[in-house]
Amino acid sequence: MSKPNKWMWPSVVASVLLLAAILVASQLNKKPKLDAHGCGLEPAGKTVFVIDQSEDLTEQTKAEVVARAMKVVDEKVKAGELVSVFSITELSKKNLVPVFSYCKPSREGSRVTSNPKLLERIYREKFAKPLEKALRMPIPGSKESPVAQAIVDLSLSEHLNSPAESRLVVFSDLMEHTDKFSLYGCKAAQEAISRFRYARGATVARPAFKDVEIELNIVPRPNIPAPVGKCRDAFWVWFFGDNEGARASLTPNYLPG
Repeated sequence: MSKPNKWMWPSVVASVLLLAAILVASQLNKKPKLDAHGCGLEPAGKTVFVIDQSEDLTEQTKAEVVARAMKVVDEKVKAGELVSVFSITELSKKNLVPVFSYCKPSREGSRVTSNPKLLERIYREKFAKPLEKALRMPIPGSKESPVAQAIVDLSLSEHLNSPAESRLVVFSDLMEHTDKFSLYGCKAAQEAISRFRYARGATVARPAFKDVEIELNIVPRPNIPAPVGKCRDAFWVWFFGDNEGARASLTPNYLPG
């Protein structure tokens, strides 16, 4: 090999290595295309918050709703998981649409290929702030509280169905009240269940869930008599009774206020 060619080889090798490094870096920096909800091809899971806005909440209760919802997002929701918020009023019977729906952005990344400050800014501006705003959104009082109907509809929708993790978090006094059915004055759970089935007619009476983690955050109503509250609780145990799978669960908690 001639001396010029011998001297040229290190430069060629260096150029090849540099090109390879550039290609690897470009692949690492290449981000998947996101849809209008900030999601990739398939969300990593789905979390739905249902907030019953049919009756006004105290400021203490409103603050606790936001705090508990954000704790779920921080501690349980993975990056890439779709988070949706639904406000329940009499209008949601015919037009059940989310007031917020966006996939949780990642807040972590390699310092070599990502900008941590940029990731945090995207998380706050695209996700956390709009989510908190939706959770705090004041809604005028409603004559009806179609919570059960909304949950049945959600169980049949793409907002909650997922091959990955699914989570349903409800904030409500759980006093279902529509023009066809009401838990006010409820005395016997079986009688209430029969009336609810009749009111539903040929439609689905109760949701069928699979591997859904359900959390009920119950708004206290001091004006509800204890027997009615007991009847209500038994009704909802039946209502959520069709939830199968290793991750299926039902956790009731009370809210302050």
